[in-house]
Amino acid sequence: MKTAARIAVMSSALLVAGMAAAQSYPSKPIRATIGTPTGGPGDVVLRGAGQVIQDALGQPFVVENRVSVSGIVSAEACAKAAPDGYQLCSCDQQILAINPYTRSSLPYNPADITPIALYGFLAAGIHVHPSVPANTLQELVAMAKAKPGGITFGTYGVTSASHLYIEWWKKTRGIEFLEVPYKAASFAWPAMLAGEVQVSYFALTGAAVNQVKAGKARTLAVTLDQRFADLPNVPTYKEAGLEFSLVTWFGLCTPAKTPRDIVTRLNQEVTRGLLNNPAMKAKFVTSQGVQSDPPAGGSPESFGQWIAAEQKRYQELVRITGAKEE
Repeated sequence: MKTAARIAVMSSALLVAGMAAAQSYPSKPIRATIGTPTGGPGDVVLRGAGQVIQDALGQPFVVENRVSVSGIVSAEACAKAAPDGYQLCSCDQQILAINPYTRSSLPYNPADITPIALYGFLAAGIHVHPSVPANTLQELVAMAKAKPGGITFGTYGVTSASHLYIEWWKKTRGIEFLEVPYKAASFAWPAMLAGEVQVSYFALTGAAVNQVKAGKARTLAVTLDQRFADLPNVPTYKEAGLEFSLVTWFGLCTPAKTPRDIVTRLNQEVTRGLLNNPAMKAKFVTSQGVQSDPPAGGSPESFGQWIAAEQKRYQELVRITGAKEE
């Protein structure tokens, strides 16, 4: 009985201490890591979130670009940080849903990272060079089926959407594209524009949309559930006959066991100040091709449910394609 009472007292003390910490939060600068370089869509959205958090909570928000393969360094820093709300991170499908199934070992456990807010989904499309005589995705696939290995497809990494699509077509339909690997999407896209490869999977950023509108590329499908406003005549992946979409999503996360009051407060500030503020949303979100459709802008719990569904989906996709990082 004495032991039980002692445990109860200790638990109550810890609970009170946690509540006090949440009430005084923040009392110093907040930092957030991201595994991509400055200027990319995820980086820009994170900086927008940082600005609204900084303005609302009155403490500096510092973004640290810890660039590494598959975002592993940033994810590890986040997972192993103190759960006090002062070390956050950008999170996406790569670190939480792809890495766990494509790598034999990781220096972090995705379960040690908890969701705060889902910003939205990066509009992307399957594009072809204007010289390719295909006006629909079905026509492109038919060309590849008729001439195995005759259509070049620029990819960027064995766990990228571009590679997974190619492997899925090959394993499930026996359709073979000639894969041409590049170090990053930022290399594969201009290679397609220059005619070095015929097909590319790339995000519909403002610059990319302008090139499509100028006739330098033809977009056969967008990997969204709804049509992309800037390219209203381009079908969604479902309308184009593709069974599934691989869409990049961005969110804000924190180490697991961060006090719920802090998680809720950060979620509310990001939702109110960034996603529900037309000016901030236009500057930091939609300008990057990010669409904040539901469940974006929802609760941390709804974000967690999305992550769980993505993990299940990528686990099955990796099983089918056999895509594995070395």
